[in-house]
Amino acid sequence: MSAKIDPPYPLPHVSRRALARVKDKLPPPEQCPNCGDIVELVSNSEIYGREYGSWPYAYRCTNHRHCDSHVGLHPHTDLPLGSLADRRTREARRACKALFLEWQSFNDWSRSQSYAWLAVRMGLPASQCHWGLFSVSDAELAGAICEEALSLARLKQ
Repeated sequence: MSAKIDPPYPLPHVSRRALARVKDKLPPPEQCPNCGDIVELVSNSEIYGREYGSWPYAYRCTNHRHCDSHVGLHPHTDLPLGSLADRRTREARRACKALFLEWQSFNDWSRSQSYAWLAVRMGLPASQCHWGLFSVSDAELAGAICEEALSLARLKQ
């Protein structure tokens, strides 16, 4: 049997099974890509004022008063869900992803089918086509692609 994984504080545990389920793993961030400061692992209550979710942890830039970059973790792991994002990036991802989800629902596609379609349209490898990795300009491009596809599909109805 393998030795127990020693989880970084404040995580209560890290699951080997959960780690194995994560595709296209990103390493835990050490330095903020937006301002260059150190990144820390925190309870998400330090970001939101109370804990959210069943795995309430996030990586947050230590310069959070000015930079405000953070990212959540895959459940029961210490792996980030994507790249650290500042407020502007998070807002762009959220707004444009809504169009993607609407397109996915319109077509009754699976998540993987939807991402494969978007990756081809954006000219990205599938492993790099994910909302959690998008910059503001990537998110806006993806949103525009989905919005145009929705408009054309509705015209054909």
